[in-house]
Order: sequence, then structure tokens, then C-alpha cells
Amino acid sequence: MLFLRILLPLAAGILTEYYLPVHSLFLFILIFPPLLLFLFCNGIPFSRFSGMVWMSGLALQFVFFSFGRILMYIHQDNMVNESACFEKNQSNLLVIELLNDPVQKNNSRKCVAKVCGLLKDNRFYYEEEKIFIYFKDNRDSGKLAEGSRIITEKPLLPIENFPSFQFDYKKYCSLKHIHSQLFLYDHDFSILTNEKSNRYSNLLSALRNKIVLIIKKYVPDKSQNGLLEALLVGFTEDLDPLLLKSYADSGVVHIIAISGLHLALICQMLQLILKKTGKKKSGSWIKLFVILFCLWAYGILSGASPSVIRADAMFTLALFAKNMGRQNVLFNALAASAFLLICFDPFWIFNTGFQLSYAAVLSLGLFVGPVRAMISLKNKMLVATWDAASVSIAAQILTTPISIYYFHQFPIYFLIANLLAVPLSSLILIGGILLCICSPVQLAAQWMGRLLGFLVRLLNGFISNVSHLPGAVVGNIEYNLTGVILLYFIFLCFYRYLVSRKKGWLFTGLVGITLFQFICLIQ
Repeated sequence: MLFLRILLPLAAGILTEYYLPVHSLFLFILIFPPLLLFLFCNGIPFSRFSGMVWMSGLALQFVFFSFGRILMYIHQDNMVNESACFEKNQSNLLVIELLNDPVQKNNSRKCVAKVCGLLKDNRFYYEEEKIFIYFKDNRDSGKLAEGSRIITEKPLLPIENFPSFQFDYKKYCSLKHIHSQLFLYDHDFSILTNEKSNRYSNLLSALRNKIVLIIKKYVPDKSQNGLLEALLVGFTEDLDPLLLKSYADSGVVHIIAISGLHLALICQMLQLILKKTGKKKSGSWIKLFVILFCLWAYGILSGASPSVIRADAMFTLALFAKNMGRQNVLFNALAASAFLLICFDPFWIFNTGFQLSYAAVLSLGLFVGPVRAMISLKNKMLVATWDAASVSIAAQILTTPISIYYFHQFPIYFLIANLLAVPLSSLILIGGILLCICSPVQLAAQWMGRLLGFLVRLLNGFISNVSHLPGAVVGNIEYNLTGVILLYFIFLCFYRYLVSRKKGWLFTGLVGITLFQFICLIQ
């Protein structure tokens, strides 16, 4: 449980620096006393000092607490508008590189870009800030692609929240390191180059576009191919907003975003295909590296979103532990992957998807067994149905407080929707992979496309009907961070009661529910 012990102080340090920042000089000074104490404690036979062994562990906690604060400081965004060479109310020529192909929106083409530099007084100042660009009615925007560079003197505008939307869009963008945006017309910019700066990125982009073209060719219906594109390569721009709302209202929106569910299915497929290669020691390692290569390749191909990277990191650690013959400890594997990802980008700790992903996996590890044991069945069909239902119930337990805190609603029929949506979406994902494989054989691809169209139509129709059932969504649920913490305390009490059957935990949980209701009434 090493990583679990150091993850907690690391996260505490990140949160402290985010909400209570101090001068950078103090950050680097404060890490040395606990580090020296830790080295001192481990450099001498400290166990001879009766009752003082705990000092080594405490010193290590403070080291990682300080390390978390330093990480957050290092990853702070440096915006162009705050740089020393930037001058307000004067012309500032910005050199900008597009980080993805512009995507067609209602009245514009949108893309994520990076400000590479600032031209001022015949000097080039290096800058690095991610921004959104909206190309408004541009003839030239169709010539732009990922890697293209443009130059403009239009001022950067801050991202603002939508007046009629409760979601804090500005904070959501800032956690993705995007604080500014540009609205460009034809006369507002000049194209410096259309060449892509990274040949590997060029290859991945071409491969993604090829897969999207195959899907659109053999599954022409827009409402159907949009879902396939999201499942296979993470391209969500063609999804119908009304259909997306139906998935959210039914509690199954997680099957659209590529995450651990899809990687688990691909991993199982690869294990079946490579089953005979893992009998010898060398064969098991070859099998491991082939599976990991395919999982990471699929993750990068799908856009390398944080949810995919998290899932890939988890699978990598779990498969390595299994191949080395060690017992896979869920909590330590979770903590290890979270520790590595937070070190890569500490802002991910505030990401809703990050929180929901780890809450879901932890919830499955804790509650699947107790929930499944609540009902004893003998009929095989009923047993299989209850097993699937218990997984959905268990995953919902620890994710519910977070999802309600951010989105202020709860899908009532999530259990019914997941029972059909999860297996059906798995079949669609497998079918989509087979469609890409057999696309050179036109007849086989046509039949596979028709089958996929039928399955997607069946899934969309089912989800749409569930979302329109009476009382499908309970909305306007409001509570603060104190309520979230209290809910997790209540779940802990009931979990301990299910495991130990001690009535004290049940009583404490009921008291917690009463206190939670009292807080909600006060608010």
C-alpha cells in the first residue's frame, strides 16, 4: 500500500497550493527539512530510539506534501497577456499553431491552438498558451489543418460562462489549461504554413480520418455513424445533441466516452486471440507487450483523452502485476496510476472525469461483492441478470455524490438502461473493429455495416424511450462540498456494516443521513 500512503499527502499539497499559494522561494525551502529528517532517520539505526520510529514516516509524508505544492506551482499556466513583453492597447502579433483540424460548428469552425510566440519590435518572444479559435465564415479556414501556423494581431479574449447555463464552463476550460479564445474572420489572419509539424501526428490523423470515412461509407445514417465514430476513435462532433442528452438522462453517457469499459473489452478480445501464446514464460511476456502495445495504440488513436490515458495506466500496472505472479492489490494499483498521472499534470485532480473514473473503479472493488451477496438466486438466467445489475449498482454508489455535485441531477432508470446498453455497446464496438478490418472486402463490409446500423438503431431507440419515461431524471439537486464529504462518510458506514454486520456502523450511517438532510434544509 506504498502508493496509497504517498498519494494522500501529494494530493493534499496540490490542493493547498491551489487554494492557498505561497511564494515560490518558500516552496523549495520547505521541502528540505523533512527530506533531511527522512534521510537522517533512514541513515542510522533509528529503531533503537524507543517510540520514535514514526518520525521517518511522518517526514516522508511532509516531503510528498511539499512535492505536491511544487508540482502545482511548476504547472501553473503562463498566459500571453501577463508576460513582460506583452503591451496592452497596442499591436501584438501572435504566431499560433493549430493543435487539431478545425471542426465545423453552427456558424464557425472551431479548433484548439497554441500561441507559439509574440512578435514585438522585430523580436520574437517565445510563448506557450493553449487557446480556442473560432474561424467565422472563412474561405481560408478550409485550407487549415493540425500543425498549420497563422499570424494575427487580434487580441485574445477571456473565456466567459454562458449566462443561461449553470455549468462553470470557464473553470472547466482553465483546468484544461485554456483561458483565452479568438474569433477570426478572413481579414484577421494570414497563413504562414500548412505543413504539419509532426509526421507521427500526421499519420494518426490520417488513420483516424480513414476510419471515419469507412464508418460513414458503410453506415450512412448520421444518427448511427456518429455513435460509431465516438466509440471507435473518440470523435464526438457528429453526435446528435438530443441523442447525447437522452444518453445523459438515462445514466449511460459513459458508454459514449472511450474509457476503461472499451479498453477492457479490447483487452479480453486480445487475450482470447493470443491465448495459446502465453503457455511459456517467454510467450507470456510477448503476449503482455502485444496487448499493451494495442491498448496504448488504441488510446493514442482515439485522441489520448485523460480518461483513456488513466485506463491505459491502470491496465498496464494490473497486467504487469499479474504477469509477474504477484497478487493484484486493487487499491495500490489505483493509487499508483493516480500518483503517476497527477505527477504528469496535477490539474487532473480537479477533472470531473478523473474523479468519476477512480470513484467508479473503487466502488466496484468495494461494493460488487456485498451487493451481489444481498440476493441469493439459483436460476442461471436470474443469476446472470443480477450479476450485471449488481455491477451497475456498485459502480453508481461512489460516483453518485460527484455526479450530483457537478450536474445537479440523478437518472432514476440507470439500472434498466445499463442492463441492455453495456452489452449492446460492447457488440457495437466489436462490430466496428471488424468493419474496419474487413473494409477491403466490399461485400463483407456492406453486410457488417447493415448489422451495425441495426444494432445502433436498436440501442438509440431503447435509450431514447428510457429517457422519456415519467420521472426519468430528478433535477435541481443542490449541495456543497460538505455534503459530498458527508455522503462518502455515510457510504463508508454502510459498507462497514455490510462487511462486519456490526449495528454500530448502521446506526452511525443513519445519523449521517439525518445530518445530511438537516444541512440540505439549511441551504
